[in-house]
This record gives sequence, C-alpha cells and structure tokens, in this order.
Amino acid sequence: MPLNVPPTINRIISGTAAERAMFHHVCQCTITEFGNVALLSRLWSHYIVPLGYYSDSVKHALIALGSSHRAFVGDHRHHHHHGLVDTKPYEDLAVQQYSKAVRAAAADMQNLTPVTVRTSLVCCIIFICFEIMQGRYDKALQHLRSGSKILESISKAAAGPAHPSSASPAQKCLAETGTKYYFQLCDIADMFACLASDAAFLMEEGEVIPDLSFYWRVIGSKDVSEPFSGVDEARYELYRVEQALGKALSFSFRGKAPISWTAFLNLPEESLPQGDEWFEEWTVARHLFDVWSARLDSYGKALATRGDVSDKELWEAQMMEFIRKDWAMLIKISEASQSRPVHRKHFLELIDEAEVLVQSDSSGKEQPPPVFTLAADVIPRMVFIAAFSEDRDLQDRAIRLLYAMRRREGMWDSRELASVLQSILAARECDGWDREFEKVSLPRLAGMLQSLDLYEGGGTLPLATLVDEEASTQ
Repeated sequence: MPLNVPPTINRIISGTAAERAMFHHVCQCTITEFGNVALLSRLWSHYIVPLGYYSDSVKHALIALGSSHRAFVGDHRHHHHHGLVDTKPYEDLAVQQYSKAVRAAAADMQNLTPVTVRTSLVCCIIFICFEIMQGRYDKALQHLRSGSKILESISKAAAGPAHPSSASPAQKCLAETGTKYYFQLCDIADMFACLASDAAFLMEEGEVIPDLSFYWRVIGSKDVSEPFSGVDEARYELYRVEQALGKALSFSFRGKAPISWTAFLNLPEESLPQGDEWFEEWTVARHLFDVWSARLDSYGKALATRGDVSDKELWEAQMMEFIRKDWAMLIKISEASQSRPVHRKHFLELIDEAEVLVQSDSSGKEQPPPVFTLAADVIPRMVFIAAFSEDRDLQDRAIRLLYAMRRREGMWDSRELASVLQSILAARECDGWDREFEKVSLPRLAGMLQSLDLYEGGGTLPLATLVDEEASTQ
C-alpha cells in the first residue's frame, strides 16, 4: 500500500486569517469527504497537505480548493449562521489563490529539481479538483492530462540508460526523480489513474491519459480465500479491476460499438465484440474481478465476526458490495450467449441499495448537504439505470435520487446529470428527437440538448464543456 510518510503537521501556516481559515477547511472538511476512498484520502492527509507547509504553490492551491469547496457547501455545515451564507467572498478568494498557485507552480518548473517535479504533480491533482468544483471540467481534464504526461516523461527517463551522455539536465532530473521517489510517484500515479478511469467512462472515448503501468505495484493477493486486510486494500484492488474492465469495454457502458442506449439490452448476438484481442483483454479483466469478488466475500465474513467495526468500514463494505453487484450485472450482459433484457428486479436492487448508501452517508438528514468526493461510485450506476432500463418508473426513481443526493463524484455531478437525463426523457416524446442522439456520450449529448433547445433546465451545462475535449482526442 502507499508509502509510509509522516502524518499531517498540526501547526499554523503563514498567510492572512482568511488563508489560514481556508487551509484549515480543506484539511478538516474537504479532504474528510474523500474518506470513503481510503487510498486517496491517505495520500492527501499524509503527503499533499504536509507539502502545503513548505511549498507556496501547493499551499495556495490547497487554499483555493478549500475556498471553492466552502462556497460549494454554503451554510449546510455551518449551522451557527442564520440565513444563507454569502459565498462571493469565498469564490473571490478561490480565484485569487488559484492565480497565486499557478504563478508559483510555473516558477517551480523554471528551477527543475526532484522536489519541484513532485510539487508540480501535486498541484496538478489539486487543480483538477479545483476546476471540477468550479464546473470547468474541460480545464480539469487538461490538468489531468498534463500531470499524466509528466509522469510518462519520468517513466521514460527512469527506464533509459543509467548515465546517458546525451541526456539533458531536465532528463537527468526526471530520471533521478523516478529512481529515488518511485513509490511516492506510484501513489500519485494511482490518483491520476483513478480520476482518469472515472472521466473516461463519462466521456466514452477510451483511455484519456497515457499508459502509466510503469507505476503499478503488485500488491494484491492471488489467493481467492484470503480476505482483504481492510477497506483500503479492497478499494485499491477494485480500481485495478475497473481499469481492466474499462479498457476491455473501451470505457463505455455500451461496449466498443456506438450502440443506442435503448438498444443496448437487446443486442443481436452477432453484434457482440468477440474478437481475439477483445477476448484476451476480457479474460484478464474477468479473472481480476473474480479474484476481487472472492476476496470481498472473505472480507465480509471476517468483518461479520468482528465486534469493533466502525461505521466508516461498514459503509465502505456496503459500497463495495453495491459496486460488485453492478459489475456482475454488466458482465452477465456482455457474456450472454444470446441477448436477454436485464430483469427489472436487478435494477430495483441497485436503486434500493443506492438510496440506503446515500441516506446513511448524509446521516439521514432530510436536506443532505452537498457532497464532493473523488470516486464516481453511485452516480454512474443511477445514470445507467435511467438511460438503459426502458422502465419509466425506474428511470424516474433513479433521476429523483440523483436530484436528491446532491453529490459531485469527480466530474459526475448528480443534479446536472439528472437534468440531462430528464431532458432526454422529455425530448424522446417530441418530434425533434433523433435516435442518433442516443449513440453519443453524455457530454456530447448535453451539448446537443443545449444547441437544439432541448434542455429543459435552462442556462448552461458544464458537462457540455467536455465536448471540445472529446473532439480533440479523436
């Protein structure tokens, strides 16, 4: 698992009272919402935040993120306020601190050292989160790709000759960084890979970043009877499984072909992708899933015998089971010898479990506070049901849950996607709907809904900003 590093340093940072307050907010509020993603939260609290005490670029980036998140949650976590909180001061501070962070990061890269290389990667991660909070998903994707390219350059330099005579100072610096700080870079690369995987499923455009397998560590046990040591290991291995399955499916719920959403569950047998290359990829991914699933069973049994299980552990175990059930359904569809619609009860079970997970995560509050987390766990599953079930009652229920949960999981915003899905259902009932619309990704469809005045919500759809990014990768 991640490299052991000192815990977060508990001392005051330099800066104004507002800057210190927002640095405290990002540590105590923003990052704690990543708690259901154990691997990633440890990276933040044990490495990224401590860097903020020493690096100006990281400090200002964290303050910007904290300010943006404070504006995002409004007054929902600050009950001593009466009435609505004015979020503009937080928004202004976020923009100011982001500009400072960008300038400091640019200055760091002018003085390339193993330290500045790593702080630049950390800034990319924070900038991704900041841009997502701002609703600028295209900018978040640019930072995701920029950081991944740095990691790719490091891997190439580190894998080259030990002392190449023709290497430039920059190449030597990258090689030194990759050699001396490999395990630290593995944690950072895991973060990029996780964010990229969730973004790829949203865009349905295949892998959105370069190959980072140089940083993959063999950690998980191949013994299917060995339970996971904890939720952190289960989550980490799940990401490996999802990346493998995603690659085999071209990161599309509908497989490699641009299949109509409503036709997805009724495919003719001959249209299923059964080529040799696909079969090999699928076999590897399927094996990873089977091992992970068996170990999750063992972990669940071990958890049931313990008397000291925390609410966090229990919630995360329930989330793992929810995700497993969803993937098992998709795998069954993909491997069916002949096309068979998914039985309604499977969709019902997923919605029931999603409602329980969301309610327990919000402590049962009637008006849950907005949640920002990095793992796209619940929202994509509800989008799948609303898009593919062909059962209006199920679709409406999934959309209502998306509206109610007020979650942003990476680039997956529940209310924004609920608006898009609601517009799709309404547009299908009018003469202006084209079946070709159902063969494109949700970001591209969001752009079409806006340009054709089919979007009922009014205003703009941040999701549509990814359309240009999709086009640039084709």
